[in-house]
Amino acid sequence: MHINNNNSLTVYLIIGISILICYSNTFNSPYQLDDGPNFANNHLLKLDRIEPTALYNTLFAKPFGGKELYRPVASLSFALNWYFFDNKIFGFHLINILIHILSAIYLFKTILVLAEKKIPSHNKFSLANIALLSTLFWSLNPIQTQAVTYLVQRMASMAAMFFIFSLYSYIQARKAYSNNGRTLYFFLSFLYATLALGCKENAITIIPSLFLAEYLFFYKSNDRFSTISLSILLILTTGFILAGIYYIINHNLLSFLNEPIGSRPFSIGERLLTQPSILLFYLTLLIFPSPERLSIDHSFPLSTSLWHPWTTLPAIIIVLGLIIFSLVQGHRKPILSFAILFFFINHLVESTIIPLEMIFEHRNYLPSMFLFVPIATGLCRAIEKSKQSQSLVHSVLLLSIPVLLMTLGLGTFSRNNAWASEESLWTDALAKAPTNARAYAKLGEIYGWQKEKTTENLQIAVALLEKAIHLESPRTSFKAAVVGNIGKVYYNYGLLDQAVSNYKRSLSINPNFITSRFDLANALTHQGKFAEALKQINRVIAKNDLQSRFYNLKALLLLRLNRAEDAAIASSQAIHRTMVNKERYYYNCGVSLTRAGYLKQGYWFLKQGLQLSPGDKRILYSLIENRIIAKDTTKTVAYAEQLVHFHSLAEIKADFLRIPSENAFIPVDIKAIAPIILQAAQQSLTTLKQV
Repeated sequence: MHINNNNSLTVYLIIGISILICYSNTFNSPYQLDDGPNFANNHLLKLDRIEPTALYNTLFAKPFGGKELYRPVASLSFALNWYFFDNKIFGFHLINILIHILSAIYLFKTILVLAEKKIPSHNKFSLANIALLSTLFWSLNPIQTQAVTYLVQRMASMAAMFFIFSLYSYIQARKAYSNNGRTLYFFLSFLYATLALGCKENAITIIPSLFLAEYLFFYKSNDRFSTISLSILLILTTGFILAGIYYIINHNLLSFLNEPIGSRPFSIGERLLTQPSILLFYLTLLIFPSPERLSIDHSFPLSTSLWHPWTTLPAIIIVLGLIIFSLVQGHRKPILSFAILFFFINHLVESTIIPLEMIFEHRNYLPSMFLFVPIATGLCRAIEKSKQSQSLVHSVLLLSIPVLLMTLGLGTFSRNNAWASEESLWTDALAKAPTNARAYAKLGEIYGWQKEKTTENLQIAVALLEKAIHLESPRTSFKAAVVGNIGKVYYNYGLLDQAVSNYKRSLSINPNFITSRFDLANALTHQGKFAEALKQINRVIAKNDLQSRFYNLKALLLLRLNRAEDAAIASSQAIHRTMVNKERYYYNCGVSLTRAGYLKQGYWFLKQGLQLSPGDKRILYSLIENRIIAKDTTKTVAYAEQLVHFHSLAEIKADFLRIPSENAFIPVDIKAIAPIILQAAQQSLTTLKQV
């Protein structure tokens, strides 16, 4: 096939339709893992209007981090997804797949123009076949499912999309004959590189990648423009290296060469020793991507020295050998060298010294883009050579292409079935890594929180979580978290004593694990142990004073302990720390101020809460109470009438029976408000009879 303006659309359709078929079973796959905090439950990204302020706020939507700039381009894309598709999971998957299709199309275009530079002219007829085949090998590979089907990994796939746009634009700039053309394409390359960085930080590797492309495909020592281009990219690449060194020094990473860093159960030295083995494992997954070998969470042996495990040193030698071979053979075998070096360069950020988790399949999405070009080139050349002399071999080779593509496509479709639910994903992970603690822990959470509340499911959940405690864990805080989750399971079943016992057990493992300490304070509150709960929540706030829910619980406890003025202060601190559910914090503050005797101020806050949540029973109860104390008969009756308008007497009576025993809710003076509400209800019935 020879690509020109007449048949390029055909190629794009082949790529797009092939990808759509392979991912057609993913449109209803649910949110998973980090989808929740990153965008599904991130209120800053739930865009309901297109205006500058709302769009600007989406750029500062770092999960758990307050209002901080965080991957703004990817965050904006999620926000626009919310605006146009609301909470429909279909829309999120559609955009992820379209990103994958665009990446594949531009990968095809990039491979084509690079191959034209180095493959002899008499072979140019097969260039399109090489470009298309290598693109399909990459885009239909089952390993890419983690970057495409796992919605939050849009950050990785979208960064790769802009990355390949940038690389293609740079190549077009180098091919352009006019200054205007060069300027335009250089600008586009810079723009796309910036957008890639706005999706995920590892796109910074565009700098050495452009240097590599320039050196292998364009550089001519006798060409002044070529020399200038290479020199600029060399300076930028040097800056990239110096920035890496600064990052290492600024984060004091070298001091952790021989001891665990942060919450990781490994040192920087152990990570560096392990990554060559992982990189080779990635290569095996790319070349033999059987769904039976793919998992959301791999168990991989940690290298503690050059000799343990024994594969450590051979892996280092092989990786270094591949790099040295590519450097030496750069000008003789530019396509092969580029593919290998591009792979390693684009693993630099996530597979070296930064203390991220050891292994994830989605990290291969960008690095593997050119890895299949040498394979496709070899296959196409073998087909060309066998055309004349060996008809049987030629036929077998021709047949191998659709067989390979169908195998990859079926593998991708099959692998996507694992993403059909959270349970199927972790059941699959457990089958492939039975010594991995996270799979047991995740399944335990599913049985404990998502399934029907039965004695059997409770026992299964606790057993799975207990099993996770004794297996290899990805973080030093993992065991404390798992024990805390056992407490949450018991709490979910209303077994408060067992919940409290496990929260305390969790804190005995890690006293600084504030999640379990907050959960302990919450459980103690439900038990009516307010003073003890207050001590725990104060310790939580001493460690982390950013979350409104901490102050919300503190306000409740202070109210229960008859410290209304202190409760009002805690409530106001909660208000300043949230942008969602403000009605709840206005309500808390209003009740606190009312109890402290500041009726006017309390009334104002309660009204603000009612504006945000019209008809809210709890707020109306407290408004009635506030106006009774203020002797404002008109407003008292008005709010009572509003209450009976929105809610039946049966609902209100059920509340009055339940509220006195609900330790975890703001108290209300039922004896004071009940007669007024009853009077309003009777008046409403009288009015109806008259009608």
